[in-house]
This record gives sequence, structure tokens and C-alpha cells, in this order.
Amino acid sequence: MAEAGFIIGLISGVISIIEAAKTVYDAAGDAKGQPEAFRQVAARLPLVIEILRNAEAAAPELDETKREAIEPILKSCKAKAEKLQEIFQKVVRKDDDKWFDRYKKALRTLGKGDKVECLMEGIQRDTQLLASEKLMGIATEAQVKRLEEGIKEMKEMPSSLQEETGGFNQNHSGSGDNIAHGGSGNIYAGDSHHNQPGGDVQYHYGSKE
Repeated sequence: MAEAGFIIGLISGVISIIEAAKTVYDAAGDAKGQPEAFRQVAARLPLVIEILRNAEAAAPELDETKREAIEPILKSCKAKAEKLQEIFQKVVRKDDDKWFDRYKKALRTLGKGDKVECLMEGIQRDTQLLASEKLMGIATEAQVKRLEEGIKEMKEMPSSLQEETGGFNQNHSGSGDNIAHGGSGNIYAGDSHHNQPGGDVQYHYGSKE
């Protein structure tokens, strides 16, 4: 059974973690070199904090059924918030522009599924669940709309990992022709011919005799 004090503590913990992440980001200001995703994620944090504070105030009035229903949502939100805070602490700096290098290194530990936009989408979805009329009913119509916009923004955002966006990969081993092509038209490589209506093509050759 989830006691009211336990639920309040969980909510308070999530708020503290998100506020800590925001503090780290705010200290860097508009530092150069930061991926655009960091700016957009940071801009969405105040709304989440706002709604969670409403949840904290409303928690003592919840019945046992609702407390049990929101416990796993809060734990899920807390786990994502902790990862987001960890990334911000490892990546965000005011005095240099090596954000992306540190970001790639951080994600090698956490996993690519923990990109900042993915974490923020999840945090907002958890907050949306908590705020729903079925559970806590703690958000205004305007806040609900802003949450929906934030979720859509994170979902549609280009990957914050540059190597996952656009372009093509070109791999070659040994001697001979190695031609990568993006777009349409005829492609000739050695004795090979290919008509490409659109998209990327890769050729991999070994030794050419």
C-alpha cells in the first residue's frame, strides 16, 4: 500500500531532480556548441515542475487506489529525470564548445535510447498521465495543451546525435572503386551499372583484378 507520505516524497524527489538539471543548464546560459535539443528540452522543464508542484499539493487528498495507480508513473518519471540530470551534468559547460563530444561519451554509458529528447518526451508523457482527470486532475487546459505540444515537439525533433541524421555511410576495404551516391541517376562503378531513382546506394569492393 502506497502511503500519502511516500507518494509526496516521490513527487518531491522528481521535482528536485528536474530542478537540479535546470540549474545546471541555466548556469551555462546560451553557451556555444550546445545541441539544439538541449535548448528545447530545457525550455520544457518549467512546465513539468509547475504541474508536479500541483501534484505534490494534491497528493494528501488522494485515495489509496489513486496513490497505487500513480506510484509506478512517478517511479518511471524519476528514472528518466535522473538520466536527464546525469546527461546535463556530464555535458553542459559554459566555457567550451565540446558539448557534442561529451554527449556522445555519456550516451555510450546510458544508451542511445536515452537521448535528451527521448527522455524529455517520456517525462512529459508521465506528467500528462499524472495530470489526467482520471488520476489527479491537476493541470489547467492551457497546461495540458502545452504538454501535448511539448510531447509532439520531442517526438518530431531531429536526432540530437548528428551521425544519425541525413547523409550516407561509405565503407571500403582494399583497392578498387568505391562510390557512394545520394539522389537519382546512373551510377557506374568498375564493371557495375545501377540506375538509382532516389535515395542512397553503397558499393563495397575488395581487390580489383
